[in-house]
Amino acid sequence: MYSVNMEPHVRGRKDSVFENLIDVDEHYVAEMQDRAMVLKEDPLRCQALPHMMAAQWDVLELLMEHQAQDYPEHFTLTKNGDRWRWVNRPMGIDDTFTFGDPATLPYPPMEYITRQAQGDFCIVDQRDNNLWMDAGMVTTQADWSLDFDIGMNFMEWHGPVPLAHQIGVFDRALKFLLNLQQGKPTRRLNWTMTVNPRLDTSPKTTTNGVRTA
Repeated sequence: MYSVNMEPHVRGRKDSVFENLIDVDEHYVAEMQDRAMVLKEDPLRCQALPHMMAAQWDVLELLMEHQAQDYPEHFTLTKNGDRWRWVNRPMGIDDTFTFGDPATLPYPPMEYITRQAQGDFCIVDQRDNNLWMDAGMVTTQADWSLDFDIGMNFMEWHGPVPLAHQIGVFDRALKFLLNLQQGKPTRRLNWTMTVNPRLDTSPKTTTNGVRTA
C-alpha cells in the first residue's frame, strides 16, 4: 500500500545510509559502467528539452559540490571564477571547463555529471500550477520510459500507476511538491524487487516481466 513516508532530506548519523546527502558506495564504478552500457544501446535514456539548460548546470553544480565535499578522497572540485576543474579519481576523469559553456564539456552538463552519479535523475519544470518532466537521466527505471514521458506533466506521467489516482495520492503529492521551499529538500524512499541484479528493468528490456536482454 502507498504510504506518505516523506521526511526532510538532512544528514543522518555517521556511518548510516543518510550520513551524506549524495550516495557514493562500493558499487559506484560498476554502476557507472552499467549506465554507460545502457546509454550506448539507447541514448534516449538521457534527454533534456532546450529550455532546461540552466537547470542542467544547477544539477552539475549540486552534484559536484556534494561529491567533492563528502568524498574528498574520490572527488575534487576547484573553482577559479567560471573556470572549473573536476577530478573524479575512481573513473580516471580530470577535466577543466567553463561553467555555463556546454561546448567545453564532452557531454551536455546534466549528462556529463549524471554519468558520474549513482541513481536516476529527473528534472521537472514548474509552470501552469503543475510539474513537467522536461529532463532526465534514467537508466535504472522500474517499468517506465523517460523517452515516452518526456514533456508530460505530473498527472500524465503517473497515469498508468494503479490505485493511487482513485485514493487521491497524486493530488496530495503534487500539492506538496508545488509548495517545496528552496533550501529545504525532502526525501521519500521507494523500492522495487528484482531477481536479476542488472539495474535496467525498463519496458524495452522486459516483456511481461521476463527479461529479453
